Amino acid sequence: MGHLLLEVFIIYLILSLALTVFMMARMYWVDHKATDKKLGKARVQELKRAGRWRQLPLYTMEEIAANKKLGEVRLTIFPNDSGKRGKYAIVLPGGGYAHVITDAEGYSVAAKLNEDGVTAFVLEYRTGFSCSDHAPMRDLARCVRFITEHADQLNIDPTGYSLIGFSAGGNLAGIYGTRKYGWHLYGTEKPGTLILGYPWSNINHWMQHPYWNIWEGLIGIWFQERGNFFMFRTHQGREKRDSLCVQKWIDDDYPPVYMFTGDDDILVKAGAHTDVLAKALRRKDIPLMYQRFFQVPHGVGLGKGTNAEGWLEEALDFWKKQVGEDDLQEEHKAEDHLVEDSKAEDSKTEE
Repeated sequence: MGHLLLEVFIIYLILSLALTVFMMARMYWVDHKATDKKLGKARVQELKRAGRWRQLPLYTMEEIAANKKLGEVRLTIFPNDSGKRGKYAIVLPGGGYAHVITDAEGYSVAAKLNEDGVTAFVLEYRTGFSCSDHAPMRDLARCVRFITEHADQLNIDPTGYSLIGFSAGGNLAGIYGTRKYGWHLYGTEKPGTLILGYPWSNINHWMQHPYWNIWEGLIGIWFQERGNFFMFRTHQGREKRDSLCVQKWIDDDYPPVYMFTGDDDILVKAGAHTDVLAKALRRKDIPLMYQRFFQVPHGVGLGKGTNAEGWLEEALDFWKKQVGEDDLQEEHKAEDHLVEDSKAEDSKTEE
């Protein structure tokens, strides 16, 4: 009997490993086309030719001289072409807090937002060994303050903005939507809407929703502990680890949420992350549109050529509804209100 069970277990390990390898390979194959990196690259070149390309450090030279890690924090501006003043979106690419996948989940999304008439900002926040205790949240707060203070120059309405985050960027956006660890703590304008793509929302409690595939579980443990290490190093108490689990901090004042994921996501499983977050949002009656797309893997970005294609237009309609506007742009136009200064002035010094 014992020998039979061992054989069954070995077969399970082999078959589940084969399935995991196949799903990972398919994910990279689908993502290569779905993220539409060419769209982002083309938009960057278009802005450069027009002399409208702006990429700024968010911290002053004095702050960067005192802490070189701050030099990695950059804001790339994608102004709309209409010249109309309107709402804006901050795009937060993912990368597991180890790096920032700017080309796949940043520039291409910003370019698509421009096509829809929305001015977008892509934030490269601190990750990897440059990261520290909630550093990405502080970087995002700095970003929101900078945009708010330069609203006239940027030709945007600083209220009712949207955070668009993917994977770890979705975790960052989700946490920033909370009063305890987000906008209220840092004293910034509250987001009008959160738009979350396959958010890594339940970083440290996903094991409460176990996987049948042991290899997927091991992958989850690897990303979990790597993210915790970069965020907190070895000083990881329960309170700090809980601070990265979005569903624990949903209150009545949480922003409306548009959220999507894919049934074939093996890195951030819907049952352990987005389903859990959706349940917490519904418990507090937070406006929510939640989509689970068939045969869509992790990391698809815009989702071109997948069942998720068109999610961004749906999300923008949701955003418009939540901020009570038929159009995210106003009628009045401006010639060019882009920021020329390469430094973000801010009275709050990085601790």
